[in-house]
Amino acid sequence: MTTKRTMETARTNYRNIQGLRAIAALMVLTSHLFWDMPPMRTHWAKPWFAAVGPSGVDIFFVISGFIIYHVTRRSAARAAVAGRGRALYEFAMKRVIRIYPLYWIVFGAASVMMIWLPPASSFVKKPQVELFFLINGIPNFRVQAAWTLTFEIYFYAVTALSLAVFPSRVHVGWLVWFAVIGIVAFLATVFGLGIPLDYVFAPLVLEFLLGIGVGMLIERGEHRFRAVAIGIGLVWLLLGTLPLQADGGRAALSYLLRLGCWGLPAALIVYGTAAFESGGERRVMPATLQYLGNASFSIYLWHGVIFIGVAAVFDRLGWVGLVNRSLLAVAMGLVGLGVGLISYHVLERPLLRVLGRRFLDHGVASHSLDPALPAPGH
Repeated sequence: MTTKRTMETARTNYRNIQGLRAIAALMVLTSHLFWDMPPMRTHWAKPWFAAVGPSGVDIFFVISGFIIYHVTRRSAARAAVAGRGRALYEFAMKRVIRIYPLYWIVFGAASVMMIWLPPASSFVKKPQVELFFLINGIPNFRVQAAWTLTFEIYFYAVTALSLAVFPSRVHVGWLVWFAVIGIVAFLATVFGLGIPLDYVFAPLVLEFLLGIGVGMLIERGEHRFRAVAIGIGLVWLLLGTLPLQADGGRAALSYLLRLGCWGLPAALIVYGTAAFESGGERRVMPATLQYLGNASFSIYLWHGVIFIGVAAVFDRLGWVGLVNRSLLAVAMGLVGLGVGLISYHVLERPLLRVLGRRFLDHGVASHSLDPALPAPGH
């Protein structure tokens, strides 16, 4: 029975996860609509969007853990056939191809824009090398949303190291890493130690562990509590905004609070969403959401940069203060979404195809669970 369920899980593309990616990206996009034009910062809708929208990031992190769990299962099988070095190379190269080329294009576009549109004073400048390679690039004053990619790269690096040391037992490396993070966060919280919890020891990375746990449950065929999990997760996520709003992100320990308020309910939502597809009923999200999920990385990277430019154009045209603020917000959102979709077709997909063929002998899919582009011999 376990083998059958595992094979069934391996065959699915998790289309619901792609749909959930779209929802998470749109949540983040809408939360940023009111940042760039002064009149928009007092818009009546801002508290509603800004309070809940950022939790899309936590959903992304849990999804990343879920995906990388399945990817490393394939990588372990690949290591047994082609060798540890080849499996490690393929894992690392796919992550590099998916993240860096498109990010560098957006980074370059943002850098050119900032010649005329300097970043807001609230953004903390960091060395360009750190931002360019996403190493401790928090915050990222060039591509604001890309601060999350720093944690993604961190997670990928730990996973690659685990694959190198424990090719058939990657979970050992994960457990060591997550245990260190958990212990340090606990000691810093309980004893008030001055340990920085904003990057290397950030409790936020434990959301990847939650995603790994969800992946294990789905792989084992656990689908019984999907509706309950989604219901509890949504209510918990909404209620979790209250303590986070009260905290205001003033301390590094906010990441620990965020883990409890948004990370845990995000895991319930991801579990329920995946379980509805992999269970007996196999309910899947609409094709439109799946499509937007495929384009979610482009949408996520571009929208903040585009919003700054669009806000400046509206200001130069004299529309700010004259045109209805809600109409300006909708227009800005549509432009940001449109640029993301264009980027997906014109930049992201061609880059994945060309670079994948150049470095892996096959194109790379826009998400890790798509088996449609297997490498020769896979």
